[in-house]
Amino acid sequence: MIREVTLRRFKRFEDQTFRLDGHIVLAGPNNSGKTTLLQAIATWQLAWTRWTELGDSERRDDGYAWAPMARRAFFAVPLREFQSLWHHHQYEGSIEIEVATQDGWRIAMELKADSTEQIYVRPAATVEPWVLDLGTLSFAVTFVPAMTGMSLDEPVYQPAKLDQLLGMGRPGEVLRNLLIEAHASPAWKALEQSVQRLFGYELLPPDGRGAGIIALYREVPGGPAFDLSSAGSGFLQVLLLLTLLHVRRGAVLLVDEPDAHLNPTLQDAVYAELRSVAAKAQSQLIVATHSEVIINAVDPRELYLFFGKPRRLADATEHRRLNRALGVLTQTDVMLALEARGILYLGCHTDLALLQEWARILEHPTYRWLSSQPFWRPHVWEPRQGTSGIPAHRHYESLQLIREDLPGVIVLDGDERHHGESPISGQGLQRLAWSRYGAESYLVQPVTLERFVQQCAVVRGVSEVTADANATRKAWAHLFGSEEWADQFLAAPMSPPPLIEAYLKTTKARTEILPTILQATGLHGMETTRFAEIAAIMRPEEIHPEVRRILDSVGTALRLD
Repeated sequence: MIREVTLRRFKRFEDQTFRLDGHIVLAGPNNSGKTTLLQAIATWQLAWTRWTELGDSERRDDGYAWAPMARRAFFAVPLREFQSLWHHHQYEGSIEIEVATQDGWRIAMELKADSTEQIYVRPAATVEPWVLDLGTLSFAVTFVPAMTGMSLDEPVYQPAKLDQLLGMGRPGEVLRNLLIEAHASPAWKALEQSVQRLFGYELLPPDGRGAGIIALYREVPGGPAFDLSSAGSGFLQVLLLLTLLHVRRGAVLLVDEPDAHLNPTLQDAVYAELRSVAAKAQSQLIVATHSEVIINAVDPRELYLFFGKPRRLADATEHRRLNRALGVLTQTDVMLALEARGILYLGCHTDLALLQEWARILEHPTYRWLSSQPFWRPHVWEPRQGTSGIPAHRHYESLQLIREDLPGVIVLDGDERHHGESPISGQGLQRLAWSRYGAESYLVQPVTLERFVQQCAVVRGVSEVTADANATRKAWAHLFGSEEWADQFLAAPMSPPPLIEAYLKTTKARTEILPTILQATGLHGMETTRFAEIAAIMRPEEIHPEVRRILDSVGTALRLD
């Protein structure tokens, strides 16, 4: 069986080695490289088979003889042109795919660029001639894509055609042929038992004597027989995998998404059945999935992580984190984590907009990062509509599977100060907290609000919007419960008396203070999402020192300077 695979300049991987001894589950989100590895192994097998057809294993001064391969004969990877196999589509030079087995041999196959319709393949010159003895290569590779439905008519094919259709991602066109092959072998009885055990169905012997193969099943014993084309896609997917395991004994099965079309209650049972059949058939399973159920059923030593740089799972603790991460992280999370300077957790999008405006006005070093699509998430993140909220610390733990060195900082509202601030070290998840109730509390600046109302009056051109000093003074007095306190605050808003500062620490400006003041001027129904417009017209001397402290700390925590 395969022990190790090294890819050089193949698709997304420039130079990557994978240790694959035993059964392996490749775990990670979509578009992370799992299928690419399966395709690379299938490509190695196809290149090896094509080269051996030359019948020339002599090594010359310039290496082994090249064997041409046309695109039409290349079915390991669906492609329109060979350029898509090369790293970054740089169609020049050669790709190298090296496979090592548990038997101790290692063969690297080269794929050399030629034209859009042809490449050349051969073993690398470093491979010793004795290794190329065909008798030492005792296993076959079968790539099994996800089931996409069955054809209505399926003639009997030759084995080479079956492999071609499988490689082209058309398993629904060969399942009946595989059942013919299974029925002609001692494996049929075991296949019937597997189907009965998992689904309770009776699999009937296929008939290949006519123009098309007839393959039927019964949902209940003695009931009506149905053609396989009428069966559910989940049943067909499992039947395909089980049939291949039974008829391709001693093979390496590259299985892409075996959980496709299966409900969660079946996924665990199906994978256990596949493992059992593979053990009896002395076959190796290399499975790509993002199913949490299958990952839960796997020994941590069999898991290969495809978050960022692919690697084997370390231990059971990391196994548990992986299970949680797959339910937490989105594709965007994964991509941003690989490139971002750090992640910022805030109360909501309005908080981010406020920080952006304040950083711009203060010409703060964080402005460039804050204004260029920063990696941020709310304190409680809902990655998909209808899912339960994910707290920041759990989201951050999941991100560490992708990048252990990714710094994070959470800016807490004042009512969450009991969690406490942490030292700002530029490492791990660090905590900051506003001294007042929240970020909007620092918009409670009378001069700024008066200017904002005046601008709104001009824009709207209506007399009911006014910056009448008497009306706003009454509104401040109503909030603070005293005209004297209101006068003290209006006289020195940057350093109010302790009782007013305590009020600002315990009162939500978003819903209680700002709406009250704005409504007193005739500005009704202003959405909280527009509060950044207030911040945008502030002057540096009107921005509270606490804002600069938070910006300074965010810059240090995320190593932005």
